[in-house]
Amino acid sequence: MKKSERLNQELLYLTDKKIFHLKELEEKFAISERTALRDITDLEQLGLAFYSETGRSGGYYITNSKLLLPIRFNTQEINAIFFALQAIKNLSETPYSNEYQKIQTKLLKNLPQKLQNQISLQKEFVHYISQPSLNEVPFFTLLLKACLNNSVILARNFQFIKEEQKLQLLDIFYQAGNWFCHAYNLDLKRWFVLRLDKFETVKLLNTKQSVMNKEQLLDSFRQYEREHYCIPYQCQLTKIGEQKVEYNSYPIMQIDHKHGKIYLNGKYNKEELHYLVDYLISLGSEVKVLKPKELKNSYLEKLNEIIQQY
Repeated sequence: MKKSERLNQELLYLTDKKIFHLKELEEKFAISERTALRDITDLEQLGLAFYSETGRSGGYYITNSKLLLPIRFNTQEINAIFFALQAIKNLSETPYSNEYQKIQTKLLKNLPQKLQNQISLQKEFVHYISQPSLNEVPFFTLLLKACLNNSVILARNFQFIKEEQKLQLLDIFYQAGNWFCHAYNLDLKRWFVLRLDKFETVKLLNTKQSVMNKEQLLDSFRQYEREHYCIPYQCQLTKIGEQKVEYNSYPIMQIDHKHGKIYLNGKYNKEELHYLVDYLISLGSEVKVLKPKELKNSYLEKLNEIIQQY
């Protein structure tokens, strides 16, 4: 481990401590007594304030352990931060959209000129071509708050139900240019996948109604998945097909290798058959539908529709 990395780790290790001993640093970071003494001097220069006492109850007593200590990143870590910031800017519709550029600017100003030039070069030649959020999500902050605090909301969402309903949100996720949530409808006792941009009204409720905690909510959703996705299917994939599925798959799909062949296994709900067919069509000649017959027939019908256009 480089010295700069070790000092950073030592700062993090000591942040919540009131007292430490030289032997601690030696054992924790596998360094000699001489190196530990040099590190203590360097830590003091980095802003760690302490005083030492000798004797049986002696040691190094930290006086400002709650101060925000500097965190040192190596070149790879700095590149990773800017890489991630540049990529996430494409997800334009989040509560933090306006902050990404501010973070980037602040970090850049504190870097050596050589690293600044390297980051600028990365921004010039590395491009992020992805689908940004298609629609604004006016209640994003409120929905996120409800999800994090496991709060009940009274909301109207035009995707499925136009009346106001009481909902609990399990999670929020981004897919194909839109934000979604898994929401449990307390009035209908049903799970829904709702688009966030379709919420017309959202109110946080201070309700005494019996609600599930996050663990119970997750258990309920998993049970729903098992019962809702009840029709098993199997397809055979080529190697390229496997790569395509790995790049764009869903939780209810699983790739299996058996007797030198690659299989895509999963379950679907009858109401969502056309979604699965469209997905399999997108794999082109890299997939072969094996079962059930219903899926195979729907797949062939879709192929014939496409052929008829020519």
